[in-house]
Amino acid sequence: MRNSEESRPQKKRKMEVSPSSSFSLSSLPNDIALKCIALTSRSDQAALSLTSKSSRSLVASSDLYKIRSSTNHAETYVYVCLRTYVDNWYILRRRKTLDGGSDLIPIPSLPSQPREASSVVVIDWEIYIIGGLIKGVPTCDVWLLDCRTHTWRIVPSMGMARANAAAGVVDGKIYVLGGFMTDDYSCWVEVFDPKTQTWETLPLQEEDIPLPGLIHDSVVWDQKLYAVDGRERTFYYSPSESKWGRGKSGHLVGNRRDWCMIDDLIYCVSSKGRIYWYEPNDLDWLEGEGEPEGMLSNEVKGLDSLRWRLSHSRLVHFDVHSVALWEQDRIKFDYSKGRTHTRLIDLLPGARLTNSGSNILLFWDVTVGLYGLEIWCAEISLKRLGVDVWGNIEWSNAVMTIDRPLTDRYKVLYSASVTL
Repeated sequence: MRNSEESRPQKKRKMEVSPSSSFSLSSLPNDIALKCIALTSRSDQAALSLTSKSSRSLVASSDLYKIRSSTNHAETYVYVCLRTYVDNWYILRRRKTLDGGSDLIPIPSLPSQPREASSVVVIDWEIYIIGGLIKGVPTCDVWLLDCRTHTWRIVPSMGMARANAAAGVVDGKIYVLGGFMTDDYSCWVEVFDPKTQTWETLPLQEEDIPLPGLIHDSVVWDQKLYAVDGRERTFYYSPSESKWGRGKSGHLVGNRRDWCMIDDLIYCVSSKGRIYWYEPNDLDWLEGEGEPEGMLSNEVKGLDSLRWRLSHSRLVHFDVHSVALWEQDRIKFDYSKGRTHTRLIDLLPGARLTNSGSNILLFWDVTVGLYGLEIWCAEISLKRLGVDVWGNIEWSNAVMTIDRPLTDRYKVLYSASVTL
């Protein structure tokens, strides 16, 4: 009897540690396990992926992100790339503290990434880095950051090396326009199909549209890719219609850049530290059609406290190749019109603008003393009241502090919003 009693606890302990009786996600059907994981936060998913190979596979599944989106559990993350001694990628993280601030958390970076002038687009959970400059020379390389696993992989290269190109996603394909100074229309546009992993050159005739100069911004609206060149002219390509079109020409006061779409309105920031908004239809109004020349100016109201700080930022600077491209295009334009010389640094603002859901995110730099530098960020919520759009600063703080000589100053190269 005694031996039997002694054996019972042993059996009980053995049952507690038995793999067959312990709960694990692997014991559930995949569809049920994915629904369970979809309810957890991204940080919990990252921890879960370290527990086993099967858990890692579930966390990286594309079906997981479809479930999170359909059940309203998806979260928006802002990825930021800084130019430093070695380019570094970060995630913007809100601190769970009383001050409610934010900072940049590093993730694995791409050692061979171009240092300037790449085009960046997002498809689902993937960020594509297209072309750019490596030691001042344009490249045709394309890299992809998988935001589920924070791993990089090379994508088939473009047929043409490009820098400062317009890029956008229409119907799941990436369209890349321009990015080099040439009169060759045959190679001016390329399109990438992620499903087939192939690039295709689109036909373009000289009569379709005059080749623009140095492109500094692009935005997708109504299934059309719009681009803005150094002369502040807009033009577009409609893949569904295989059609080119010209829009606004010049007179965008304040040299606006970093265009983005938020709730069917276009936002951009100017070199004077002002944030403007436009109706998308403004892009298509042409001179001589009864509308004012150039796009109508609508400043976001309520942001006076930011204007001075943004206008004094010089976060955006340029390497020798970018300046040379601007000078080449400026000579064709300014001298022919009798205009005076303008430096590229004076044309483009020092702030970077992107979206985070329905809000604006702004990045800019602030010098501290003789050698210090801070990278600041502000999140701005937006509300349309009548004919005006008002902005409210939800938070604003330094997300990174650098104690380096200004000759080594850091710079925000790109930022991208990804929903996971």
